Amino acid sequence: MVGARDGRILFLIKALVALLFISKISLGSFLLPVPYSFSYLIFQQGIHPYVNVFLCLLLGLPLSLLWLKVRDRHHLSGFYKLFVFLLMLTLIIQTLLQISYVNTEESPIMQVGALVVSLFMVVVYGVLIPSLWDVRDFLRFVQKWSGVLVLLSLVLWVVAGGAVFKGGRFVGVFKHIPHMVTCATVAFVFSLGTLLDDSKMKHKVWDALVLGGSFLAIILTGTRSSAAAALMAFVVTMVLHKTATNQGRIFKFAFLSLLVTFTLFFGNQVYDFARGIATGQSSLGNREAQDGIASRWEEVERGSQIFLEEPWLGHGLLSKFAAGNEVDVSNYNAMKDPHNIFISAGVIGGWPLLVLAGISLILMVVGSFKALLSFDISKRQVAIYLLSHIPILIIYHIHLSIGGMADRLYWMVFGFIAASVSRTGKK
Repeated sequence: MVGARDGRILFLIKALVALLFISKISLGSFLLPVPYSFSYLIFQQGIHPYVNVFLCLLLGLPLSLLWLKVRDRHHLSGFYKLFVFLLMLTLIIQTLLQISYVNTEESPIMQVGALVVSLFMVVVYGVLIPSLWDVRDFLRFVQKWSGVLVLLSLVLWVVAGGAVFKGGRFVGVFKHIPHMVTCATVAFVFSLGTLLDDSKMKHKVWDALVLGGSFLAIILTGTRSSAAAALMAFVVTMVLHKTATNQGRIFKFAFLSLLVTFTLFFGNQVYDFARGIATGQSSLGNREAQDGIASRWEEVERGSQIFLEEPWLGHGLLSKFAAGNEVDVSNYNAMKDPHNIFISAGVIGGWPLLVLAGISLILMVVGSFKALLSFDISKRQVAIYLLSHIPILIIYHIHLSIGGMADRLYWMVFGFIAASVSRTGKK
């Protein structure tokens, strides 16, 4: 009988998780003479998306076969499994209808291929990995990978600052700003959990180093929503963490006292500063001041117009990659990628997918609060990560891409929130 701790399973899982980071690294950040693009192998000085998809399939297929033989899995919530089933069924039906009635001039093979890859991503990262891997191992593995890449980005910032900025924004070792933001934020939030869970001093030093470095990286990106999520995660972690030692209780009491005092004396100034950042009157880090509220609303209006063109069927998973009539990863069009989970879902799959997006947010909130009550520090920290990111999920887009970093990371988080801590069905 194959066990969930089988060496082959752990290797495949860790390779798949490492791939979500590796696939987004830009070798140009290291000042290496790598071409910007080359055939279907290199894209934006890193792994081409087609290679990324191929490696996901290469690693995910044997994991799926081994998963069928495992009995000692983590039980997943029935509501979560039902949601995943309805999501997959909706995407299948909508894609087939889009091929016949909406995207008739686009390649059916490309549309079916995008569907298969998206469903495969959901199943592998959202179901198989959470049911086979321990949440503590997940937290530590992701913290190490993200921590190393964040610190490496900061080192390059010191020795070759021009190589780690794109369009005036800090991208570190990655191809684009969203990957740097995702990596830095997950490193920060997960380091809070490993710092509280570690007992050895050398591990605590590493956790503290990653914690400070990742927050600095978030500030350098100038991403307001991620900075707010990191601060929220820090406060919630301090409030919820149970301290067993007198030193821990003193630290927690001192922190909460400082927070209350700071709020009483400087609350108005902080509110004014935060409002200034949101409305474009103030800037964060090196990012130019921008009215975030107005710019987001413009995207909602633009996305709503696209949604209303096909409100029941949607435009499909590849709609944001169609600049003109040709669908290709290099033809990504931000104007067709509305930054709002509801509008994004409507553009992709019409009203059916939009309704599922609303249901998913309800499940996220309920699941996060339920997981906060867990005795397991690692699961609580994963729940804090999701809870602090729900506002970001709302103002971003639906995560059904063909291999993005945030997409795969979020689906693992969803799965671990829905998974039981102890294994069931063991024989």
